[in-house]
Amino acid sequence: MPHPKPVEKIRLSEQKPKLRFLLVVCMILLAVGAFVYGIMHWLGKEDGWITIDVNSAAELNCGSEFIFQYYLGDNGLSATAEHKLVSESYTKACVNAYQLFHNKEIGTVHNVGYINAHPNEEIEVDEALYRAFDICAAHQNRNLYLGPVYELYDSLFYCEDDWETASFDPVQNEELKDFFAEVAAYAQNPDEVELQLLGNNRIRLYVSESYLKYAKEEYISNFLDFYWMKNAFIADYLADTMTSEGYTKGSISSYDGFVRNLDADSGTEYAFNLYDRTGNRVSLEGSMNYAGRKSIVYLRNYPMNSPDFQHYYEFEDGSIRTPYLDTKDGMERTALNNLVCYSADAGCADILMEMIPVYIANEFDQNRLPDAKESGICSIYFAEDELRFNEEAIKLSGVDINKILAFFE
Repeated sequence: MPHPKPVEKIRLSEQKPKLRFLLVVCMILLAVGAFVYGIMHWLGKEDGWITIDVNSAAELNCGSEFIFQYYLGDNGLSATAEHKLVSESYTKACVNAYQLFHNKEIGTVHNVGYINAHPNEEIEVDEALYRAFDICAAHQNRNLYLGPVYELYDSLFYCEDDWETASFDPVQNEELKDFFAEVAAYAQNPDEVELQLLGNNRIRLYVSESYLKYAKEEYISNFLDFYWMKNAFIADYLADTMTSEGYTKGSISSYDGFVRNLDADSGTEYAFNLYDRTGNRVSLEGSMNYAGRKSIVYLRNYPMNSPDFQHYYEFEDGSIRTPYLDTKDGMERTALNNLVCYSADAGCADILMEMIPVYIANEFDQNRLPDAKESGICSIYFAEDELRFNEEAIKLSGVDINKILAFFE
């Protein structure tokens, strides 16, 4: 049976205590330095592409609806320092955008919710919100005034079973259909409701006495609402804010199809995926490649990702409800499964305003797209298993050779 070896006791020298103390201190400093270096290396950023997130400690914001891809290390700062600056600016912009375009009152902010609560009063608003209203007015877009319909219809998308949807779906509910038509009639008429632009960022939401009476009877509180359109305006706001502060090496995109590429001159090539829907099957059909600053609007009548539950409901029979309501009668309709429009000059909001009357319609009229092209807006869409486009110099990749590529004037 083996025996353990005897333990030899060694006495430590008690000579030169100062030297021993200095050695201990040096070892501690070395350990702390190594620890700090490890933490900094872990927290530090490297040059290259990165997703910029909103600060987790920020107030309520719209960051969860957007992805901001940015290239670090191109302005002379360290990647870590640049990331901090970009993140701070982006976080502030996302907080501001959420507050401005929200249809509920937030503190003392003169946002959409505040305007709804103060009809027929002169109000000073933020320049970004004033510009958004100005864009709607310039395009004579009245979808903004379907607020009462949006408020009720929105509940449809949060239903979990088909039987719940009848209370919010005018297709199934005749009483609701009549209400939507009544609201749409008010929304169409500037003599009943009109957002008046008074200059110097001052506005007045005019609401007639008859509409106010109707609103009181029907418990209406939201006369106007950007609703599904708001991310087009917010994408522009975020992009314009970042570029104005010198942050241009990136691209901002929302989950619901609004993209602003900020990169004007690096020569970096980007790709935008193109999808088509056959029945309830959605398939990737290739991509559009491009370089330089670009705004893209992707309208579709089918869900693509998890956040889409906010704007799409799919019934057991495969039919789908979308947020695209027509100002003619308040009913949902789309002329195509998908329509992609883009421009090097116009923002997402201007593109959307041009495309709404084309896309929210009973039938698709291709002849209306050339008018948009004169404004610098090009289009891509699928029809009869055919990819159609109207940009002569378009760059496509990954498109099935069996697909017919059709250029139209």
